[in-house]
Amino acid sequence: MEYRIGDEVIVSCEPVSARVVSVNVTHIRLHWPCGEIDNSTQFRWDGTFQIPWGSSSSEWVPYRIEPPPSALCGGDVCTVSIPPTRLCVGHYEEYDPPRNLGWTPAPTAGIYVVPPESFDVEEVDETTGCMLYLGGAEPHRVEPVQD
Repeated sequence: MEYRIGDEVIVSCEPVSARVVSVNVTHIRLHWPCGEIDNSTQFRWDGTFQIPWGSSSSEWVPYRIEPPPSALCGGDVCTVSIPPTRLCVGHYEEYDPPRNLGWTPAPTAGIYVVPPESFDVEEVDETTGCMLYLGGAEPHRVEPVQD
């Protein structure tokens, strides 16, 4: 399905377990359990994913981490998910062929989502939303809002 700027969607992601690499006051870095490193590309993904957290981070993502990052340190295991969340589409793109980002399977689409209260059709700010990759390794689910 193709999405347009301003469309409202419900985004979710089933819980997955991830091992913590490091935690600081603004970000938690995890060994990402979704996808495998693709050594056949020029892009060098190291198998980790960084998620902002805490009041000192200006970035926003829909991910939830259990237990909270403040209770975690390197080597711990946590659960990462996106509970069903109503968001606005800030940008949508399809990739044919799938987009090479250094992991496999490669995504076939990307959707930039923004909380409704932060959405401004005139100006989509990079820190108010989050790009989610679809059709690849991450088990994101995006559904149109049916009001």
